Amino acid sequence: MENKEKILQSASELFTEKGYDALSVRNIAKRANLSTIGIYSHFKGKQGILNALCQRACEELTDSILRASGNTASDKVLDACENILRYAEVSTAHYQLIFGATPTFFTMSEDTITAKAKLVEAMAGLCKALPKNQASDDKAMTIATQVMALTHGFIHFHQSNHTPLLNQDNWKDKAIQSVRLHVYAIVATQ
Repeated sequence: MENKEKILQSASELFTEKGYDALSVRNIAKRANLSTIGIYSHFKGKQGILNALCQRACEELTDSILRASGNTASDKVLDACENILRYAEVSTAHYQLIFGATPTFFTMSEDTITAKAKLVEAMAGLCKALPKNQASDDKAMTIATQVMALTHGFIHFHQSNHTPLLNQDNWKDKAIQSVRLHVYAIVATQ
């Protein structure tokens, strides 16, 4: 494994296990079995590492959206949402790095902002085929934003325990049910 990959793997593990506070260059170097100078030769400190982690998370989530399958456009959008829900559950810290409230400790670079935009564009590509007549790019982006906002809302509620109506057993089903209603309404009315 290359040093840069070892650094990212170690940073990802620390971030997942212990959160932002564990992401010191010293801790990452220790976990990766490298010197701190080795870290700085690949990244511009903690911000560079956080941006690399966020970009990678965006790419993984984008890939999961693009892997969505189904017989209809609606099925593909719903499968993409299920993929997002699974990702948020399995990679909670990384999901929050992408979509959490803007933390004071992290400033997204232009490359990270671009990776995040590609994620929404991937969903828009699936949403473009929802209406009977293909949606314009702007309309597809609007639909994608709505679908992702619904999905993210359920993830946020689940992660923060805001409502007793969502529990470990049903929260993803409730999220998909809401997205399904929205998607079917678009298909029926557009």
